[in-house]
Amino acid sequence: MHRPSLPHGILARPGLLILFAIAGTAGILPARRPLAAEPAAARTDAGGARLLAGNVRYDADRAADRAADRAAGDAPRTPASAADAADAVRTLDVYGPEAVAGAARPVVLFVHGGGWRHGDKAWVGVKPAAFVERGYLFASVAYRLREPVTPREQAGDVARAVGWLHAHAAEYGGDPDTIFLVGHSAGAHLAALVATDERLLGGSGLDLGAVAGVVLLDGAGYDVPRQMAQARLPAVQALYRTAFGDDPEAQREASPIAHVAAGKRMPPFLLFHVGMRPDSRAQAQALAEGIRAAGGRATTVHEPGKNHLTINRELGLPGDGPTARLFAFLEEVRTERRAGSPAGATDVP
Repeated sequence: MHRPSLPHGILARPGLLILFAIAGTAGILPARRPLAAEPAAARTDAGGARLLAGNVRYDADRAADRAADRAAGDAPRTPASAADAADAVRTLDVYGPEAVAGAARPVVLFVHGGGWRHGDKAWVGVKPAAFVERGYLFASVAYRLREPVTPREQAGDVARAVGWLHAHAAEYGGDPDTIFLVGHSAGAHLAALVATDERLLGGSGLDLGAVAGVVLLDGAGYDVPRQMAQARLPAVQALYRTAFGDDPEAQREASPIAHVAAGKRMPPFLLFHVGMRPDSRAQAQALAEGIRAAGGRATTVHEPGKNHLTINRELGLPGDGPTARLFAFLEEVRTERRAGSPAGATDVP
């Protein structure tokens, strides 16, 4: 499929590149797929990755879903009719091999980006094929995007998707006890929040131990008040204000770094940040340092040859450096979990 080129000069202006990636303009990002249920064999991806289940509702029990909201500390924000419409958005796609057989596969749940107001679970590129070929079950989650939903409520959606996978992954050949989160941009923020604020998973009867590991692709919202105070571009300031509002306490509650504490069963983290983005580097390093200070494991990796678009778009391609580092991390975590002996953590320049 032909994709238009980026506007002239955008690569030389990292701030514009980031905003362009978030907005998804100029037809570079795929159109939203209809939400009607798809048959299990509706689509086959490259490399033997098959769509095992499309547009699966992970919130089928709305009464339980509202109870999970309350358990996570989120008061209802929308009337019943609007909530019912939002329920239809909360779906996920599950990809696996052509034939489900053999040992249970570890599960990867991908959380798309889009500035907390845009995005689609179909934005997966070659990831399904890459992960399935390496022995994983791959899922991609859709979460609510329309106002007045908050980022914390969006993280609650992701947490409920983890809960659904914990209950149903085995039906598709997955291991419900080995679920990894991978998020890009705003999705990285949501994944980090799910893995640090135990109340979110608690709404589904789980704890932080339900997540085996977390991979964050160039997020910059791990400390929201700091990011809002230091953002230079007015458009970036507006983006965060639209998503997080002006209430300092709400901003803090939506910040993964605010929930890092000793004694929690936080999973291991791998945090990528790209070239030309000092804010994502500072945010990644601060979160990693906080996790390590609390006794957890976190590794940051600087990818100078990547930008905010390519760190995600090229993930899964043969020869891609971040892809190799991601799979090495996942395999290391799996080995550690089998042996019960976690390794140390580093910052990779």
